[in-house]
Amino acid sequence: MNNNKGASPLAELQGPRPALGWRMNMLHFFRSPFRFQRQLYEQYGDLVSLGTTDKPKTIFAFGPELNRQVVANPDYFEMSTALVKIPKDTVMGQMFYNNLILMAGEKHKQHRRLIQPSFHHEQIVQYSKDMILLTEQLCDEWQHKQEIDVNAEMKKITQRIAVKTLMGTYKDKDLDQIGELISQLTKSLLWVTLTPVDIPYTPYHRALRIAGQLNDYIRSMIDQKRTEPHAADVLASLVKAHDEDGAKLSDEELVGHTFTLFVAGHETTANALTWTIFLLNQHPNVLSNLIEELDGAVQQGTVSMDKINKLPLLEGVIKESLRLLPPASIGTRVTAVPCELNGITIPASTNVFFSQFITHRIPELYSEPNRFKPERWLDFKPSPFEYLPFSTGPHMCVGWYFAMVELKIVLSILLRRYRIGITRNAKISPNLMMRPVHGMPARIVKQDRAFVREPVRGTINELVDF
Repeated sequence: MNNNKGASPLAELQGPRPALGWRMNMLHFFRSPFRFQRQLYEQYGDLVSLGTTDKPKTIFAFGPELNRQVVANPDYFEMSTALVKIPKDTVMGQMFYNNLILMAGEKHKQHRRLIQPSFHHEQIVQYSKDMILLTEQLCDEWQHKQEIDVNAEMKKITQRIAVKTLMGTYKDKDLDQIGELISQLTKSLLWVTLTPVDIPYTPYHRALRIAGQLNDYIRSMIDQKRTEPHAADVLASLVKAHDEDGAKLSDEELVGHTFTLFVAGHETTANALTWTIFLLNQHPNVLSNLIEELDGAVQQGTVSMDKINKLPLLEGVIKESLRLLPPASIGTRVTAVPCELNGITIPASTNVFFSQFITHRIPELYSEPNRFKPERWLDFKPSPFEYLPFSTGPHMCVGWYFAMVELKIVLSILLRRYRIGITRNAKISPNLMMRPVHGMPARIVKQDRAFVREPVRGTINELVDF
């Protein structure tokens, strides 16, 4: 990767050159991330430069071969914070940068070894029991509702599951408090990046205050876990974890990992649930077949992890939803040293974006790539660089199996109890983080199998062929 002999000069790279340079390109990207990526790929090919040809700020790398070059070589392509920049010498910075996602080298390997046991199969079997109880509880709360925002409700259930499995507690007051704090903090990150000015009433000042409250709360939970030797939640496992040489996680590292696992453990899963429900609503025949499969497996019994892991259509529905509308639609790296991509030398400190969204829609890999076709997964096994909703390589999501089990359990319970009908002509438009900008309004009734597809407005119609 770092051998530049015979490499082509960077000037050969093509890309848009607006009058205001790379900043205008990035503005277009944030405003219309999916349309912009498609235009780059269709007009310029696999490797695209934003900015000047001699020293670009950002490069987009598209397709499985470039995915492999970028994600499988962490010595040359380090984890990047290109999309969010937070000052490191703050409580918020300590929480943000002390996490597995941004760690590299031996430190990353050591921390991953310490965290991995919390997500072993045996542990997730225990977590699945909480997932079932909490989802059934949400169903009971829906009995007196006729209208919901699907995304808000999915955030509610994934927050509850995250708090219960991560911290081993479920109190309404604690749940509402930590969920609201994290929601406010994550919404502030873009403004924190753009205007890191610490004066009263600014988004940055408010974000620092919220980060301080979260830090205090998580530290209090860490202290509590040290007095509970038999606790089996994720945080308790992390507090007790130690390496072969006896090394343990510091309090700062425990706070950072807990914060990251909570955010990653509910936001992306909530969005995945939201889009899966939406896609099923837009494809009544698939939904009808899925309900039959679920009824046949569960019958009069209860949902269990063992039962739902054996359902091919449920597996295909979830995989296809994660393909079409991946919650992590783009990944970022930064070049640690001058290195090559497709035989072209890339300078050090260049931001490199790789796109799950584009990879998952390459026609040579996926027939009818913009259509929702769960049946394709019955006999299709793409490589880790062709299908990467949880990323891949050394930084693949440590909780990917937890997330898959959670998706299956929540869907299998909700869909059998309720028919969720997206409101006719609702405006449905996902942002870069795959969150529906305007929410997802829906009517709910007890499951009667009267499935009807209602047309919707919004940019979702550019992303999926219905």
